[in-house]
Amino acid sequence: MLHTVSGATGLVGSHLVHRLLKEGKTVRALHRENSDRSLLNRVFAYYGDELKDYESQLSWQIADLLDPLEVDQALKGTQVFYHTAAVVSFDPRDEKAVIIGNQEMTSLVVNAASHHKLDRFVHVSSVAALGRKPDQQEFDESSYWIESKENSNYAKGKYASEMQVWRGIEEGLNAAIINPCIILGPGTWNDGSAAIFKNIAEGFKFYTKGVNAYVDVRDVVEALIRLAEGQQNERYLVVGENRSYESIFNSIAKALDVPPPSLEVQPWMSAIAWRWEALKSKLTGKRPLLTKETARTALGKYYYKNDKAKSELNMEFREIDESISFIAKCFKKDFPGV
Repeated sequence: MLHTVSGATGLVGSHLVHRLLKEGKTVRALHRENSDRSLLNRVFAYYGDELKDYESQLSWQIADLLDPLEVDQALKGTQVFYHTAAVVSFDPRDEKAVIIGNQEMTSLVVNAASHHKLDRFVHVSSVAALGRKPDQQEFDESSYWIESKENSNYAKGKYASEMQVWRGIEEGLNAAIINPCIILGPGTWNDGSAAIFKNIAEGFKFYTKGVNAYVDVRDVVEALIRLAEGQQNERYLVVGENRSYESIFNSIAKALDVPPPSLEVQPWMSAIAWRWEALKSKLTGKRPLLTKETARTALGKYYYKNDKAKSELNMEFREIDESISFIAKCFKKDFPGV
């Protein structure tokens, strides 16, 4: 049985490929033509393994997921498809790629999966696809999307993508969806959640009182595999713990043996910071470190429930401090001098 993974060079995709290969599965790993494939080697090393020992089970395939012909070839012969690929950005300049690109990409893989009559299709969505309404703080699978200024471009793109999967289900596709929150895992130190570890190790000083949900990448992988083998036509929030940014940053600093961030960001400071970053980005052409969307999210308090995943998938989520300890050890291996 062939298991195909889109986004195999990303955080979730690389950890998923590791798990599948360790279980003896045959894996086709999809990636962009110029993508960096070195992350998978590091991921294997984090778990005490070597990728070369599993190369007979793994094939790499270049695929532009916005090209219908390449998508069709990428899914040909596949029995189980994990769609982890997505454009992730909060930069306003990436609006088209984040909203339209993610939707079109998912539409094409859904069409190909239906055409080839795949046994299973598992889609990585996001809690962002639930939408946010003014004054709403708690979310579960019954939460529904409405247009709101609280929704980021990324949220709009993930919602549009998820709608394509539901469309496929209506047309007979055997599919399931996970909606993970902020995913914590080692490897992608210069972007995503892992960049928090690098920033704090280098002396990042700021925190907020905002609250969000976090989950270990290993638990995300576990949920994907359970859905590939069982439940269909459902979606599940994949959530470990709801924690404040201050609490998370303090735990990361402790695990890295560095001073914790000590300066609380007030709303007025955040408003100045994202505007300054926007101006600097226009002048230099570099991506802003902070945007209006990320600044708003960092100050908000959002709580996500995992009851459905626990009861129907029998998921037991890791404590986030355990996840942070594991990631910190991986960071120290990659950056022994920091």
